[in-house]
Amino acid sequence: MSEPLVLTHGCSLSNLPLFVAVGEGLFADEGLQVEAPYFNDITSTAELLATGAADLGTAAFTQPLIDAFRPDPPVLVGGSGLMGIAVLAAPEIPDVAALAGRPVGTFRTDPMEVLLHDALAAAGMRMQDVDLRYFDILDEAVSAWRSGHLAALTLAEPFANRLRGEGARTLSDGTELWGDPFPDTVLVASARFLRDRPDEVRAALRAMLRAEKLIARDAIGALRHALPFFPGFDIGELAAAARFQPPDVDIRRLEPVVFARWDSLRSLDLVPRDAPLPTGAVVFDLLSAELATAGPNSIGSVAVLGSPTPEEN
Repeated sequence: MSEPLVLTHGCSLSNLPLFVAVGEGLFADEGLQVEAPYFNDITSTAELLATGAADLGTAAFTQPLIDAFRPDPPVLVGGSGLMGIAVLAAPEIPDVAALAGRPVGTFRTDPMEVLLHDALAAAGMRMQDVDLRYFDILDEAVSAWRSGHLAALTLAEPFANRLRGEGARTLSDGTELWGDPFPDTVLVASARFLRDRPDEVRAALRAMLRAEKLIARDAIGALRHALPFFPGFDIGELAAAARFQPPDVDIRRLEPVVFARWDSLRSLDLVPRDAPLPTGAVVFDLLSAELATAGPNSIGSVAVLGSPTPEEN
């Protein structure tokens, strides 16, 4: 058994393979001793990686690009979950252009911020054209929405689908801008950990791939492992939301989608404007080796409970 590892993870259902791998003991089966604390602060993952408190876990797919020039940056080594983020608006807001001058909530350094930026840009607008309100805590953002202080808010599942059920409309789910599918959460390892302990990274990839198979086999049973990370949600809500955010560990085909966000990150001043594209932020060598070993029956992209209909998007 390895020395204990704290796993980073985000606050959305795109982390489901990690939750299942922890709950089913799949990391332990692969010789990894891990713990995955509960977070409701969007910045927690980035802070754990930046301070060195964690060397492995799931993170936003843009984080390896944002942190690429740190001394020990996180490296994207595999996938976790797809899509499932949205720009939501009050029912009276007909389109993105109608957000001009209105209060809009989002989360700094997260793909949700990048999505808002790109949705505004597609409408010929800049971030400065709306009244930006940045949040760190999900509950605070949702509370601001419900109190009527926001005209729009970016959210991920299962929180986005809950607000849809309360009347929010989806102005963008990212697919019209970034393609269908696109990654949301990915498996990352610190550059040092990847260099010094590649066998443990590969073990983590095996655990995530096994978790994806379990999700495909028994979605409801798998989602029960996510319940502790989403207090106040029941299994039915998670199952409905999970259709918007299917698991996918083998995202090698989506590498161009990751790098295509670079110009948006520069526009948001999240990366140095004159820095070169950090191609070393994505390393799929171990994933490719693991899938080659697993053979042709290894799992591909799988939706949890089917895809949402166009009317639900």
